[in-house]
Parts: sequence; C-alpha cells; structure tokens
Amino acid sequence: MDENTKNALRKYYREVRKKIKDVEKMSEIACSRIISFEIYQKSSTTALYWAYGKEISLLRICELRWKSGFKFYLPRCLDKNGEMEFTEAVKEEMTLDCRKIPSCAAKNIILPQNINCIFVPGLAFDVFGNRLGQGGGYYDRYLKKCVKAVRIGVCFSAQISETPLETDERDERMDFIISEKGVIKC
Repeated sequence: MDENTKNALRKYYREVRKKIKDVEKMSEIACSRIISFEIYQKSSTTALYWAYGKEISLLRICELRWKSGFKFYLPRCLDKNGEMEFTEAVKEEMTLDCRKIPSCAAKNIILPQNINCIFVPGLAFDVFGNRLGQGGGYYDRYLKKCVKAVRIGVCFSAQISETPLETDERDERMDFIISEKGVIKC
C-alpha cells in the first residue's frame, strides 16, 4: 500500500475518532472486557499502553494492577525515529517520554521476547487483525520482536473495518481486537 493511501485512511479514522462520544464510558466497558478476558487473566508478563489523545484508556487496568501489586509494563519512546522499549510501570516513577506520553524510566526493561500478552492501540483495525497505526512505526518495529506475545488491538468499535485494510511488509497483525462491543478473534 502506498503512503498516500495510508495517510488518507489515517485522516479518515482520526476524524472518526474525534466524533466518538462517551470516551470514558466506552473505555470502562472495554476495560471490563479485558479484565474478564482469559488470555489477560493468565498472562504473567502483560504489556499495556497509556492512552494518547482519544484512544481507549486502560487507566482502570493500570490502577487495579498497581493496587493489587501485579507487575505490568508500559512503552517508553526512545526517540522520534520509531524506537521504543517496555519498562515496568511504577506509579511513583511515572514521567514523560520523548513523545510526551507517561512512561517509566529505563530500569526494569522487559525484553520483547519475554512479553506474553501485549495490548496495542491503533487508529483502525480490521476484523482480520490488520492494524493502521499513527504512522511512526513504533509498534510495528517492536511487535516484530515479540515472538511469544498474544497481540491484542484495542479500539472503539467505530474504528473496526469489516473490509481488509491494505497492508505492507512492515505491518504487524493482531490476534484479537477488543472494543466496547466485544472481542474479535482474528
């Protein structure tokens, strides 16, 4: 797929996302679906994300894990060239990374091959597991190294396409998609 087509899709799905109402309520519903999802419940090394803009917020899950003492990991952008790592999320040590997204310092880094469940945001997903990201390639580069991880896309139902999104060799697929409306096995 050429970049012009991807950029047009990004523009379209950004507009779709802007129009979504009740973001907080739908985020709560999606979090409930994640919490009851068996793969999440059985995961020993879970990688979450901190919502950026109008993404589904996983803050409820982060708070529950902090309160219960269960470790989890958040991404930390290393530079603006698409490199990131995941570090253990320590509430008292949260700071902003190079993209101004809350993350933790570079201690207790988890290797991508040790993650067994990773939740991934996106502008759009299709029911076949294809993902359209923001365009920086951060997650696609990282997911290539997550050889054991179950990949779970998280988005609002309005961001899920019934028709395939065009992809290229750099794009990584999801195993499941979770929205406020349910779980899709890809």
